[in-house]
Amino acid sequence: MSEKTRVGVFVCSLGCLSPPRIPVSASVEQTTTEHIPGSLQSSARVDADALVKSASTMPGVAYSMQHEFLCTRGGQNAILERIKNHGLNRIVVAACSPKVHEPTFRGVLEAAGLNPFLLEMVNAREQCVLVHPNMKEAAKKLNQLIRGAVEKARTLEEVERIAETVVPRALVIGGGTAGIQTALGLAYRNFEVYLIEKQPTFGGHTAQLGTVFPTEDCGLCISPLPLELHRKCMCRAKLLKHPRMKALTLASLKSLSGYPGNFSARIARRPRFVDEDLCITCGLCEDVCPVEIPDEFNLGLSKKKAIYLPYPHAVPHAYVIDEKSCIKCGKCVEVCPSKAINLREKSLEFSVDVGVVVVATGFEEFKPLGLFGFGKYPNVVTQLKIARMLDSSGPTRGIVAKPSDGKVPKRVVMIQCVGSRNPPERPSCSKICCMISLNQARTMKRKSPEMEITVCYKDLRLVGKNYETYYSDCSNLGVRFIRGDVTDVREGVSGALEVTVDKTAKLDADLVVLACAPVPREETVDLARMLGLNLSSDGFFSEAPPKLSTVDSTRDGVYICGCCQGPKDIPETATQAMAAATRAASFLFVGKLETWVPRAVVNKDSCIGCGCCEAACPYSAVKVELPGLAHVAKIACKGCGICAAECPMGAIQLQNYRDEQLYAQISGLMGKEVV
Repeated sequence: MSEKTRVGVFVCSLGCLSPPRIPVSASVEQTTTEHIPGSLQSSARVDADALVKSASTMPGVAYSMQHEFLCTRGGQNAILERIKNHGLNRIVVAACSPKVHEPTFRGVLEAAGLNPFLLEMVNAREQCVLVHPNMKEAAKKLNQLIRGAVEKARTLEEVERIAETVVPRALVIGGGTAGIQTALGLAYRNFEVYLIEKQPTFGGHTAQLGTVFPTEDCGLCISPLPLELHRKCMCRAKLLKHPRMKALTLASLKSLSGYPGNFSARIARRPRFVDEDLCITCGLCEDVCPVEIPDEFNLGLSKKKAIYLPYPHAVPHAYVIDEKSCIKCGKCVEVCPSKAINLREKSLEFSVDVGVVVVATGFEEFKPLGLFGFGKYPNVVTQLKIARMLDSSGPTRGIVAKPSDGKVPKRVVMIQCVGSRNPPERPSCSKICCMISLNQARTMKRKSPEMEITVCYKDLRLVGKNYETYYSDCSNLGVRFIRGDVTDVREGVSGALEVTVDKTAKLDADLVVLACAPVPREETVDLARMLGLNLSSDGFFSEAPPKLSTVDSTRDGVYICGCCQGPKDIPETATQAMAAATRAASFLFVGKLETWVPRAVVNKDSCIGCGCCEAACPYSAVKVELPGLAHVAKIACKGCGICAAECPMGAIQLQNYRDEQLYAQISGLMGKEVV
């Protein structure tokens, strides 16, 4: 036995080596022995004493023992005491899943003054006892697993603990409700914040809404900030003047390198052609502009000029030129009294170092092309277009009108679950569509009591405080509800739309309104790839884990909030944004990031600089640098081993999972040397 390697083997004898008992809820009459696995039919369990005795004879083992429950405080103290008394420097624990308790036992090693990665775990419970009907055979397998773990434990290396300075600066991607709340939350905690938005104005979809639930006020109103007692309009919030915030429109993330606490973000910014500080929004430039195009903000309900103010309360409150439609005639330059327009302005790129990144890119409205006559009949619209009509500052000044002739419709049919609850493409409920429709229906009915409104639904799901009152209000106002699937929408002989429900009932409508699902933005996949994040089955950014860390992404130092993580209303969005600000701030407050780094190691003599490892790394931790060799950023590496699997030369291997270490483990399992 080597003096340098003293292995201790600890077996959890009762908690992990006993087969599970028959559930108490199962009655004798319902349970027969032929339906019970063999491990449940017998009260026998693996002989822990025999395992301990066998382990004590294995090469390198200095001490072995059993304990009823190793994961308890008593079990941990027993391991700690034996490490100190017997001078153990490698530990093998045969217990339950490492996924559950590996951090627990690593903490014991650290408390004993050992490197926490000098631990090897054997999954005695889930991978042995629970899956074997015969306890004698399970004991044989477990003995081999322990032997293999001991052989590997003798080769384990100490993992380095490093400390890196955290850059006290944050990048927030997305300037909607979630992004604004997060950025303000960080700025009020005295952190410098870069807030970038790809559109020429802040506000996101919230800016397109008139009144919103549950407060029935302007969508741009935000909750009180610290030291303030009243609500404020977003356009008066200190987005552009806050001393610790740099808010940039027409900006997007081009690349992100580095590691948690020390990211380098490359930001690209398109030209606005109008100086935000000089523009006085007099409108003279818009008056002389000869180019007229559909207004995207108003969803084509109105026209705008090539130089335009996005909406009356836009932030920043300055004109912008649509580069694609501008003909560079120069008329706007000639009439501008403040000399704010520069048609020669160029795009620019710059880099900024940040400690954390918060993703708040929001959602898109599902485009129902080909569904229910959308795109074919002008009087089939979405709820977002109705919201623009109901906005008192919108294109129709708060009046719902048919796009075909501008007249107020007498009969309106709303169709729910368009783009959601539609397996297999989009099986999930979109959560907020029912509330949106009822809110719009109630507002429309109050403005025009004579209007006939019918809501066709699969199920009404009103999730939220007091939201049920919207349903009762609509019913009292005369809104009709029909449960069923809409199978067809077509134009009748009279020119009105005919809506077929469940292939039998027919409704006549002057206007059909589709409640479309919020879906991920088109750039979500590219952004996820750039940031090294995972996506859920429905395409939104995935949190890790979903139950407990609702704003933590699958990459350290990167957080998610708002509708980019899934559909939610404004109050829930704001709540999650504040949570993201708190999580990001707690990361930045540390100042120094200390962590153990089990990492991939490059053999410079074998590396050919092919870049396979760089392309495969999901954390952007591996880069091929001059002179053509792979380099691993220690703190960014998560030890997943993908790079080692991809390397054609075997030049990069994972610490404590090197070839020779795995061969040693296999030799122990097989009871003979493996070459």
